[in-house]
Amino acid sequence: MLTLRDIVRSGHVVRWNSVKHGRPQYLAEHHYMVTMIARALARKILSADYYTTEKQILLVDYCLNHDLPELLAGDLPSVSKRKLEMMLGEKSAVFKELDYEIHPPLRKLDQKIKDTPLAVIAKLADWADAIIYIQQEGAGNFETKICRQIIDALIQSMPDDLGVTENLKAHMEQFFSQPLTHTHGIELKLLKAYQEKVEQAQVRFPEFDWKPAHGVLSELLEGEDAQIKFEY
Repeated sequence: MLTLRDIVRSGHVVRWNSVKHGRPQYLAEHHYMVTMIARALARKILSADYYTTEKQILLVDYCLNHDLPELLAGDLPSVSKRKLEMMLGEKSAVFKELDYEIHPPLRKLDQKIKDTPLAVIAKLADWADAIIYIQQEGAGNFETKICRQIIDALIQSMPDDLGVTENLKAHMEQFFSQPLTHTHGIELKLLKAYQEKVEQAQVRFPEFDWKPAHGVLSELLEGEDAQIKFEY
């Protein structure tokens, strides 16, 4: 079982070991980001009657613990894990059992959150953090974002009477919808997974409006930067 001393090391344990990046993301950073994003999602999506104080604590507790087994087992790349699960079939449950062996409290947290809207929100927050990180720090990926912003600004500045604006927009959408780098490809997969998860959640938990999940992700990726306004 992990000790408090082990958990403190999460500030030094690196994630994304199979991806070329500009700076490492540490496990503690990931847990904090997922927690803050999950809280924002829950407040916009869940009703006050459902999102009680007890459920708020459960969501935060889960988000701060969900990847702690990585302290000993490391961050297994998602692609490798999926392939191993396909190869092992039912035996792939060994991965989860290893997590519980390393960090037993996670078993109870998983049981409490399983098949609930909180589980969906935690996964959306997990993917949102990954999208932000890979867009900002993935090798060549931030340059891709800036390039797209420049092209979009150029197209918007063109006179409408030229009759080429919509055609250019369509070409650019098609161009940027294909992976330009490895990290850009990861971002595209994560964006697709996020969108599909929101759609599935709306069907599974129709008592809640899940559309704000799109707005939260948009705000994270393209929202106003208070630091720039503050300094300039």
